[in-house]
Amino acid sequence: MKSITFICDLRFISVTSAFILLFIATPGFASRGKKEVLSRANATEPHVISLAGKWKFQFDPKDIGIDEAWFRKTDFDDTIQLPSTTDEQKKGTEEPHQKGRFTRIHAYRGAAWYQIEVDIPQQWKGKRVVFSMERTKLTHVWCDGKLIGSNNSLITTQQYELQISAQPGRHVITVRVKNDADKNVPIRNSHQNNDGTQTNWNGILGKIQLKATDDIRIERLAVCPDIDNKKASVQVVFGGELKKAFAGNRTTGNVIVNARSWNTEKPHRLPPVRIPLKDIDENGTFSFELEIGENMQLWSEFDPVLYRLSVEVEGKSAGKKFVDKREVDFGMRKFNTIGTSFAINGKKTFLRGKHDGAVFPHTGYPPMELDEWMRILGIIKSYGINHIRCHSWCPPASAFEACDRLGIYLLPELPHWGTIGNNPKIVEGDVELKSTSADNTVEYLVGEGYRMLDEFGSHASFVMLEVGNELNGNREIVDEMVAGFRRHDSHRLYAGGANNFLTEPLLSPMDNFWTTTMTGGTYGAGVYKDTKGIEVRASYPNHNEGHVNNRLVGTDYDFSSGIKNISVPVIGHETGQYQVYPDYREIDRFTGVTRAYNFETFRDRLRKAGMLDQADDFFKASGALAVICYREEFESAIRTPNFGGFQVLDLQDFPGQGTALVGILNSHLESKGLVTPEKWREFCNEVVPLLRHQSFTWTNDQTFTTRALIANYGAADINQPARWVMKDSKGKEIAQGELPLKKIAQGEITELGRISVDLKSVTAPQKLEVTLAIPGTEYRNSYNIWVYPDYAEIKVPASVKIFTSLNNEAKEALHKGDKILILPEKEVLPTSIDGAFQTDFWCYAMFNRYDPPGTMGMLCDPKHPALSVFPTEFHSNWQWWRLLKYGRPVNLATLPGDYRPLIQVIDNVTTNRKLGVLFEAKVGKGSLLVCSMNLQNLQEYPEARQMYHSLLKYMDSKQFNPQKTLNIGQIETIIKDKK
Repeated sequence: MKSITFICDLRFISVTSAFILLFIATPGFASRGKKEVLSRANATEPHVISLAGKWKFQFDPKDIGIDEAWFRKTDFDDTIQLPSTTDEQKKGTEEPHQKGRFTRIHAYRGAAWYQIEVDIPQQWKGKRVVFSMERTKLTHVWCDGKLIGSNNSLITTQQYELQISAQPGRHVITVRVKNDADKNVPIRNSHQNNDGTQTNWNGILGKIQLKATDDIRIERLAVCPDIDNKKASVQVVFGGELKKAFAGNRTTGNVIVNARSWNTEKPHRLPPVRIPLKDIDENGTFSFELEIGENMQLWSEFDPVLYRLSVEVEGKSAGKKFVDKREVDFGMRKFNTIGTSFAINGKKTFLRGKHDGAVFPHTGYPPMELDEWMRILGIIKSYGINHIRCHSWCPPASAFEACDRLGIYLLPELPHWGTIGNNPKIVEGDVELKSTSADNTVEYLVGEGYRMLDEFGSHASFVMLEVGNELNGNREIVDEMVAGFRRHDSHRLYAGGANNFLTEPLLSPMDNFWTTTMTGGTYGAGVYKDTKGIEVRASYPNHNEGHVNNRLVGTDYDFSSGIKNISVPVIGHETGQYQVYPDYREIDRFTGVTRAYNFETFRDRLRKAGMLDQADDFFKASGALAVICYREEFESAIRTPNFGGFQVLDLQDFPGQGTALVGILNSHLESKGLVTPEKWREFCNEVVPLLRHQSFTWTNDQTFTTRALIANYGAADINQPARWVMKDSKGKEIAQGELPLKKIAQGEITELGRISVDLKSVTAPQKLEVTLAIPGTEYRNSYNIWVYPDYAEIKVPASVKIFTSLNNEAKEALHKGDKILILPEKEVLPTSIDGAFQTDFWCYAMFNRYDPPGTMGMLCDPKHPALSVFPTEFHSNWQWWRLLKYGRPVNLATLPGDYRPLIQVIDNVTTNRKLGVLFEAKVGKGSLLVCSMNLQNLQEYPEARQMYHSLLKYMDSKQFNPQKTLNIGQIETIIKDKK
């Protein structure tokens, strides 16, 4: 019994009797003229006819087809190959060029008509004939001009019984597909039909077929594993005239059961079982227990063993024989929670998740083929990902199957992102929920949820379900939906949604887990209070929250405070979102249904700003910093004891919502060349060696100390000592050691001990690398630290004069030919902006309302003499954190177009500012160097002292000879005197 019921039928959009009477079949419809006839009974499946191939086709942009009875037409003006979409078949018109997403070059929104003629074979006479489409949009279907019905499922297979069982021969099937979903399906903003990702296509995808069955047939086969008792519960759901067939014991027969594991080196075959067909309930469900036994093989991310269950029914009903057969793959697994951790088969696991927004720029829709999903998910898994959350969409069956085979934990969502609840005539048991709105979003989503559970519920990978993304509205209604789904299908975990009620983050008592950006608050008795959040991810849109940009504590930060007193596993919602500057070479990759005109717009802006020659450098430098930020994001979560996991947004670029190039892979799932899968897995894997130290920067009179830990979420305990090594910048070993042998327990973070290295032997300054590894495995992780001399005092050379503004004295010194260093304060920099370490969150175009800096790290020439004794790469790293966070990038737009700062801060594609924190010029007879990194106020930190020392050393040398000449008026546009 479903927990939430509705006054109307959930399976189909109902049609009025007047509507039905309008479309009564015309006599002789199927015999008009000479027509192409499709008859493709599969040799191995004689009861199935594939309808893949050429169909007649016609757009209906004015939506007049029903009024003009196009379902009776046979002279449509075009043809189309199915399965496919109108975009893919180059039907439709190009959108206006989009600046915030990719552009569809054959877009269409509205009704479209598809028609095919089929030949029903003689042997199907008396059978039930079902027309099915694996994935499409809102449809109406006619057979021989007679309306069969309508269906609005965006997720599951749409099925129509054609009522032509007694009529072998030629028949015409007509389908009207509408993709203006906002007018026909009460959902909003979902990635199921959003032009920002998979596009709001029109068409029919996947399997399109006719199937003949006996009247009594297997409608659905569902398996629920029970590993504790080494068995599985099986439900065989029958369809047909059940009440007549099963009344008065008029039906007899047997169910023949075969099962075996098949994707393993040693298959486990169960003995065949024959079960009498009896005790069928009023809903047509026949249930039995499948004994797996002592040789049971478990499914998990480590060993995704699948069983294949074959159920064949043969019997008689009222003297008429019926036969049917179904197969389903399932896994013997138990995915549950242990305290605030997730567990697979009794072992704690950590969800290294990827947000998935249905990004398919080439086709504009998700692949329907298993091979392509195996390729896609193989790439994703090579980066250490074991979990995928589908943001407000549900992938097709082939994706579930690929996740089953690869061992990936899947969390689909219902297709909604917005307000929910307050709907009419929604009844839970005998209680009618209060209604204040006429919208039927809940009704639709509940129906879609039951359909999803029924169609995909046996997949081993389908371990979690959420109602939607960032929902708001009525909390009680969301809870009722979750409770209903759980009662319908109890062998997975449920939650109301990802980051629901985001301004008031509260855990619901109905939720098995909590996907959120912040925890906090209390929930109960309809009272919501104390909603101040505690962070469980490392970055946020306003840049004023999240430790990556606001708290520099080395590698010693975790989210323990965020999960304190939380009773369920917490998943960091859409973590990361560290933007990478575009790689404009990707433009040529767009040869499918979309074009990257947004990239062309960004490139044109950069050209107008006079910096197009730096585009590739911007891409590489921002990308390197993004990888550094993602690493800290992931490790912060992994080193948090009993944390549930994270869902990174994203491993790949997201083409919508302003264009968010947040991936280390592009939108085609290709590497950007920023990091290898092997290097990424150092900090994103089932086993991760960790070092926890409180600083990235040290002096050579200190002793470097760190705590060594192993987070082991692998398949078993590890009983092997870990080793560590410290190397200098040239790869020479400075120190090494083996940590005392401890059992590294599965599902735990084991502390192995402390590592201490006296740094007095380090020839400073230089970058060191400390690596912790488990020999003989791939598990290793490397950390950089920077070691500097301990300057007791920075001596200013007599040749250099230092100022904090462009005052008269500084101008006079330049006029006389002196060397001038200006270390300006904020108030004398009228064109400066706030500093930031991390790359811009998501994209500036979407979140500029929070007034973030919008910058993406720095770019420099590490061989420039100004940095001769300040070790650095060409991009930001942790030794730059304070210099960039507390410094102020200066907008140099008033200077000549070809002018470049020595240390340039990379800007976003919206504002394209030429920003610098270190720049020089010849001014009059003098030489000017400006450093806006706030060095004068950071001298307690070794990296700031070292930068100051390096700049003074440079200015005191003959190498300080600026090549660009600026006049004092130009300098005054960017630096003022103190008032």
